[in-house]
Amino acid sequence: MHIIIAQMSHETNTYSPVPSDLTRFSPRGNREPIAGDAARELFQGTASCMGGFLSVAEAAGAQITIPIAAGAPPSGSVDDQAYEYIAGKIVHAVAQGCDALFLDLH
Repeated sequence: MHIIIAQMSHETNTYSPVPSDLTRFSPRGNREPIAGDAARELFQGTASCMGGFLSVAEAAGAQITIPIAAGAPPSGSVDDQAYEYIAGKIVHAVAQGCDALFLDLH
């Protein structure tokens, strides 16, 4: 069984002057959000949606793919380029084939 686990989490505050570009979704202001093993290491064993998804998928003995784990603190609306990048990573992974998709969306 192959399960894709992905995250796109953001609390939009339309009054915020802080733009929500791609770096806002990246840990420590890196250029891009994390994925793969880095995301797994960050969330494994945590009391979070991603941690729960990983726990369930591992218990099922599934092959796990994490194309992106993008979470941003509250800020202004998500810019189009960031949205397209994040959504594109998820859609591309699913297009490669899977048995299930677990999405942590907010």
